Amino acid sequence: MLRRFSNIIASKQCTKLLVFPEVEQKRLLKIAKSAFGYYLGRRGRRKYPFHRRSHIKNTHSMNMKAPYFWSYMTAKSQSFFLPEDNYITGDWTGKFFVSKRQVYTLQHASSDAKVRVKSFPSVFEFNKPSRWNIGKEMNTLTKPRMDLIDDQMLTKKQRLDYIKAGLLPK
Repeated sequence: MLRRFSNIIASKQCTKLLVFPEVEQKRLLKIAKSAFGYYLGRRGRRKYPFHRRSHIKNTHSMNMKAPYFWSYMTAKSQSFFLPEDNYITGDWTGKFFVSKRQVYTLQHASSDAKVRVKSFPSVFEFNKPSRWNIGKEMNTLTKPRMDLIDDQMLTKKQRLDYIKAGLLPK
Protein backbone atom coordinates (compact mmCIF):
# COMPACT_ATOMS: atom_id res chain seq x y z
CA MET A 1 0.00 0.00 0.00
CA LEU A 2 2.73 2.43 0.98
CA ARG A 3 4.72 1.65 -2.11
CA ARG A 4 1.78 2.46 -4.42
CA PHE A 5 1.17 5.71 -2.58
CA SER A 6 4.81 6.80 -2.92
CA ASN A 7 4.70 6.12 -6.68
CA ILE A 8 1.70 8.44 -7.06
CA ILE A 9 3.53 11.26 -5.24
CA ALA A 10 6.67 10.76 -7.33
CA SER A 11 4.71 10.90 -10.61
CA LYS A 12 3.03 14.18 -9.57
CA GLN A 13 6.43 15.71 -8.78
CA CYS A 14 7.77 14.60 -12.17
CA THR A 15 4.97 16.34 -14.05
CA LYS A 16 5.72 19.52 -12.12
CA LEU A 17 9.41 19.31 -13.09
CA LEU A 18 8.67 18.69 -16.77
CA VAL A 19 6.74 21.95 -17.16
CA PHE A 20 9.04 24.58 -18.70
CA PRO A 21 9.50 27.38 -16.11
CA GLU A 22 8.45 30.84 -17.27
CA VAL A 23 11.67 32.42 -16.04
CA GLU A 24 13.74 30.12 -18.27
CA GLN A 25 11.45 30.83 -21.20
CA LYS A 26 11.83 34.59 -20.71
CA ARG A 27 15.60 34.24 -20.54
CA LEU A 28 15.66 32.35 -23.84
CA LEU A 29 13.44 34.94 -25.50
CA LYS A 30 15.89 37.62 -24.40
CA ILE A 31 18.82 35.70 -25.87
CA ALA A 32 17.21 34.54 -29.11
CA LYS A 33 16.88 37.86 -30.90
CA SER A 34 18.73 36.52 -33.93
CA ALA A 35 18.78 33.15 -35.65
CA PHE A 36 22.12 32.30 -34.04
CA GLY A 37 20.83 33.32 -30.59
CA TYR A 38 19.21 29.91 -30.19
CA TYR A 39 22.67 28.33 -30.12
CA LEU A 40 24.06 30.77 -27.53
CA GLY A 41 21.82 29.77 -24.64
CA ARG A 42 22.47 26.05 -25.03
CA ARG A 43 24.32 23.94 -22.52
CA GLY A 44 25.53 20.35 -22.81
CA ARG A 45 26.24 19.01 -26.30
CA ARG A 46 25.75 22.05 -28.47
CA LYS A 47 24.64 21.74 -32.06
CA TYR A 48 26.14 24.26 -34.44
CA PRO A 49 25.06 24.97 -37.99
CA PHE A 50 27.02 22.86 -40.50
CA HIS A 51 30.68 24.04 -40.82
CA ARG A 52 29.96 26.95 -38.48
CA ARG A 53 31.58 25.94 -35.21
CA SER A 54 32.72 28.95 -33.23
CA HIS A 55 36.28 27.63 -32.92
CA ILE A 56 38.49 24.93 -34.38
CA LYS A 57 37.48 21.34 -33.62
CA ASN A 58 40.95 19.99 -32.92
CA THR A 59 42.38 22.12 -30.14
CA HIS A 60 45.60 20.12 -29.81
CA SER A 61 46.66 20.47 -33.43
CA MET A 62 49.01 23.39 -32.89
CA ASN A 63 50.69 22.07 -29.73
CA MET A 64 54.09 20.67 -30.59
CA LYS A 65 54.62 17.38 -28.79
CA ALA A 66 58.27 16.35 -28.81
CA PRO A 67 57.90 12.54 -29.00
CA TYR A 68 55.43 12.72 -31.90
CA PHE A 69 57.01 15.56 -33.87
CA TRP A 70 58.59 13.42 -36.59
CA SER A 71 55.78 10.91 -36.90
CA TYR A 72 52.92 13.42 -36.99
CA MET A 73 51.55 13.85 -40.55
CA THR A 74 54.57 12.10 -42.06
CA ALA A 75 55.37 8.54 -43.00
CA LYS A 76 55.37 6.36 -39.90
CA SER A 77 58.64 4.78 -40.96
CA GLN A 78 61.59 6.80 -42.30
CA SER A 79 62.36 4.02 -44.80
CA PHE A 80 59.11 4.55 -46.75
CA PHE A 81 59.10 6.27 -50.12
CA LEU A 82 58.00 9.88 -50.45
CA PRO A 83 54.30 10.43 -51.27
CA GLU A 84 53.16 10.56 -54.89
CA ASP A 85 52.86 14.36 -54.67
CA ASN A 86 56.67 14.67 -54.54
CA TYR A 87 57.08 13.07 -57.97
CA ILE A 88 56.26 14.69 -61.30
CA THR A 89 53.55 12.40 -62.64
CA GLY A 90 52.09 14.67 -65.32
CA ASP A 91 52.61 17.94 -67.12
CA TRP A 92 54.04 20.44 -64.65
CA THR A 93 54.76 23.33 -67.03
CA GLY A 94 53.85 26.66 -65.47
CA LYS A 95 52.82 25.10 -62.16
CA PHE A 96 52.55 28.00 -59.73
CA PHE A 97 52.37 26.08 -56.45
CA VAL A 98 53.02 22.56 -55.20
CA SER A 99 50.73 20.21 -53.30
CA LYS A 100 50.37 20.57 -49.54
CA ARG A 101 50.90 16.83 -49.22
CA GLN A 102 54.46 17.18 -50.53
CA VAL A 103 57.21 16.34 -48.08
CA TYR A 104 59.95 18.98 -47.77
CA THR A 105 63.22 17.43 -48.96
CA LEU A 106 66.89 18.38 -49.28
CA GLN A 107 66.17 19.48 -52.86
CA HIS A 108 63.64 22.03 -51.59
CA ALA A 109 66.16 23.36 -49.08
CA SER A 110 69.18 23.51 -51.39
CA SER A 111 67.67 24.61 -54.72
CA ASP A 112 67.08 28.29 -55.45
CA ALA A 113 63.55 27.66 -56.71
CA LYS A 114 60.67 29.32 -54.84
CA VAL A 115 58.44 26.86 -53.01
CA ARG A 116 54.82 28.00 -52.98
CA VAL A 117 51.87 26.21 -51.42
CA LYS A 118 48.21 27.09 -51.91
CA SER A 119 46.88 27.98 -48.51
CA PHE A 120 43.57 29.79 -48.44
CA PRO A 121 43.09 32.75 -48.68
CA SER A 122 46.52 33.28 -50.24
CA VAL A 123 49.58 31.39 -51.42
CA PHE A 124 52.18 30.59 -48.77
CA GLU A 125 55.77 31.02 -49.96
CA PHE A 126 58.90 29.53 -48.37
CA ASN A 127 61.36 32.42 -48.65
CA LYS A 128 64.09 31.12 -46.35
CA PRO A 129 65.08 27.56 -47.24
CA SER A 130 65.79 25.59 -44.08
CA ARG A 131 67.15 22.11 -43.48
CA TRP A 132 65.04 21.90 -40.30
CA ASN A 133 61.94 21.50 -42.46
CA ILE A 134 63.24 18.37 -44.18
CA GLY A 135 61.00 15.35 -43.72
CA LYS A 136 57.88 17.32 -42.82
CA GLU A 137 54.75 17.70 -44.94
CA MET A 138 54.12 21.20 -46.31
CA ASN A 139 50.77 21.05 -44.48
CA THR A 140 52.47 21.31 -41.14
CA LEU A 141 54.72 24.20 -42.15
CA THR A 142 52.18 26.59 -43.67
CA LYS A 143 49.66 28.90 -42.10
CA PRO A 144 46.65 30.35 -43.93
CA ARG A 145 47.62 33.99 -43.74
CA MET A 146 46.84 36.87 -46.02
CA ASP A 147 49.65 39.20 -47.08
CA LEU A 148 47.82 40.57 -50.07
CA ILE A 149 44.17 41.31 -49.38
CA ASP A 150 41.85 40.68 -52.31
CA ASP A 151 39.12 43.34 -52.28
CA GLN A 152 36.81 41.27 -54.45
CA MET A 153 36.74 38.47 -51.90
CA LEU A 154 35.70 40.60 -48.93
CA THR A 155 32.20 41.27 -47.74
CA LYS A 156 31.21 44.84 -46.88
CA LYS A 157 31.60 44.22 -43.15
CA GLN A 158 34.99 42.51 -43.52
CA ARG A 159 36.20 45.44 -45.62
CA LEU A 160 35.11 47.92 -42.95
CA ASP A 161 36.83 45.83 -40.28
CA TYR A 162 40.07 45.82 -42.28
CA ILE A 163 39.86 49.59 -42.75
CA LYS A 164 39.31 50.00 -39.00
CA ALA A 165 42.35 47.80 -38.29
CA GLY A 166 44.40 49.90 -40.70
CA LEU A 167 45.03 47.03 -43.11
CA LEU A 168 43.23 48.73 -46.01
CA PRO A 169 43.10 52.36 -47.13
CA LYS A 170 39.71 54.13 -46.98
